[in-house]
Amino acid sequence: MTCIFCHQLKEKDILYQTEHFKVVWDIDPVQTGHLLIISKKHYDTLSQVPPAVRHELSDLEVFLTEKLCQELAIDGVITACNDRLFDAGTHFHFHAHLIPRFQSDGFWDRISLAQVQLDLHRFLKAL
Repeated sequence: MTCIFCHQLKEKDILYQTEHFKVVWDIDPVQTGHLLIISKKHYDTLSQVPPAVRHELSDLEVFLTEKLCQELAIDGVITACNDRLFDAGTHFHFHAHLIPRFQSDGFWDRISLAQVQLDLHRFLKAL
């Protein structure tokens, strides 16, 4: 399997970068301005990302969120991290989404998932 983020990102597609991350537009945006934050090194999961790099990710999310809100006059941002998900025939690469939001955009109204029964007591015991 080939990781699209490791092998198919073109330099011209990179909007901004830091020491450990590249920022690009999402190719299938939920909203105009939807950004992806992709680590330069391949990690399958957030837990594989070293602590210092996670701190850089958090700082980058704050920086980009502030810029999106200031420059595009949006109401807020949804931050979502993709971790351990199935990725249609490619090698999964941990990444974060920044999705611009407006109060009247109906974002939460459109989300409909099949509910799965999970053992939440087991989870709470593990904390």
